Amino acid sequence: MVHNGCMEQSSQTFAFFLVPGYSLVALSSAIDVLRAANVEVEQPFFHWILVGEQQGPVASSSGIELAVEKITLRHSLDVVAVCGGERTHLFSNPEVEKWLRDCAREQCEIGSISDGAYLVAKAGLFDKHRSTIHWKCQNAYRELYPKLDVRTSILEIDGRRFSCAGGTASLDLMLNFVARAHGNTIAGRIADNYFHDVIRGDDQAQHLTSAFRFATRNEVVSQALFKMESALEDPIPVATIADQLDVSHRQLDRLFRQHLGAAPSSFYRDLRLARASSLLKQTNLPVSEVAVSCGFQSASHLAKYFARKYDETPLQHRKKGPQQRSF
Repeated sequence: MVHNGCMEQSSQTFAFFLVPGYSLVALSSAIDVLRAANVEVEQPFFHWILVGEQQGPVASSSGIELAVEKITLRHSLDVVAVCGGERTHLFSNPEVEKWLRDCAREQCEIGSISDGAYLVAKAGLFDKHRSTIHWKCQNAYRELYPKLDVRTSILEIDGRRFSCAGGTASLDLMLNFVARAHGNTIAGRIADNYFHDVIRGDDQAQHLTSAFRFATRNEVVSQALFKMESALEDPIPVATIADQLDVSHRQLDRLFRQHLGAAPSSFYRDLRLARASSLLKQTNLPVSEVAVSCGFQSASHLAKYFARKYDETPLQHRKKGPQQRSF
């Protein structure tokens, strides 16, 4: 039956697979939306369980532990969400990957929250489907899975696959599940409870760099930054960017110094170095490949500018591990 444009069913069960170091705020945001939905519809429509590699506690990135059940197919599951965090790219377990594929064969909806996209992609379940991940992981994710259709949106729902960027984007993701089950009115009331006046969808892009927050003060700088971000592997000459924006090279230089405190060429190089930093910490790509992927001629060329920026070699930088995030 259809109710308010949504297919009716008696209940839905979600399994949240916790990768060690998962984002607690992303997980709690997702679960609390399901809890609030049950309150709104006055019945336990949504059910959820926490699962992991083994039964027992799994620590989040903040060190808080939650008890999980061992993965199994004995549960009747409708949705499986892999909840990741800042070290998910290092996680490897063939048994878990097989379990995810088995769940997909059982017609479960499979997806990811935060960096859980790494694991779902590794299991082959984002093949031929759109997916997204937190913007700080976009470069590494694209390098590891170059054939995937990777988007910069905060969430993606594509057939029986879904993903979101993490943080409060998981709230939007679950609100979309609620809207599908119970209609937009119920979802809207839940959003209001969180002072969340707009339920975001796949048309909402992530900011790829914090510089965009400043660049919005000037349209030319904003457009130049988008051009730079979209051409990190094959850098566009700054003079060409200026021509494309119908401004002089001197004017573009003045605007960058005024709004970002750096010359366009220097800022562009820093964007490429930031990408190199991400790839070094989140992949095992050789330094030479990282260099080429970030628009540098060679490993030595990258090392030269890397030392100026970070006061260390690329290999020393890699040993520090993944970038820390606030969620």
